[in-house]
Amino acid sequence: MTLLDFLDERKSVRIFDPKAQISNREIMDILAHASDAPSGNNFQPWKVFVVKNKEKQAILKNFSFNQQQVADASAIFLIFGNKSNYDIQKIMKFNLENCIISESQLIEKTNRVRTYLKLHPEDISNEGLRFDNGLFAMNLMHIIRAFGYESNPMRGTDFQKIMEFLNIPQNLVPILMLPIGKPLKAGYPHQRYPINDFVKIIE
Repeated sequence: MTLLDFLDERKSVRIFDPKAQISNREIMDILAHASDAPSGNNFQPWKVFVVKNKEKQAILKNFSFNQQQVADASAIFLIFGNKSNYDIQKIMKFNLENCIISESQLIEKTNRVRTYLKLHPEDISNEGLRFDNGLFAMNLMHIIRAFGYESNPMRGTDFQKIMEFLNIPQNLVPILMLPIGKPLKAGYPHQRYPINDFVKIIE
């Protein structure tokens, strides 16, 4: 299988082996790789809660229109946007500590980010959270497959009830529920519009 074949074969799987387990170590490794996703100005505004408990998953299933994959998954990844990460001083401190920038670059880099955000203030609003977390989530789904699991991105759930049930801070913005596990049945094949319908090359 080529890399392109691997990427093209990602499908949303809805039938998981309810007996398949995933270790905490695998979960942390998956998320560590997924965090290499692109992020505007390196803000990394994601927060992930992982539910790995069948009793709790059964309750999450009730909040999710009784979709069985929520109960049967090896784990449920809940992805939230974290606006508190849109903090220029915080990210500059991180960049310095990790040698991404030097002290001599600090003022110029800080001013550049401030100028950029004046031009695009939506990038630190809910719109920006969804964009950054969308990049993170897509990277996460491919990493999950590289570890031998499959996933099903979901918005069809009552995030407010989930947040109350799991005591998730209300300042976080719900983005995506992502059940993962070992598939018992392949996902549905993709049908997409022809590329000529959505591509225009300007020369």
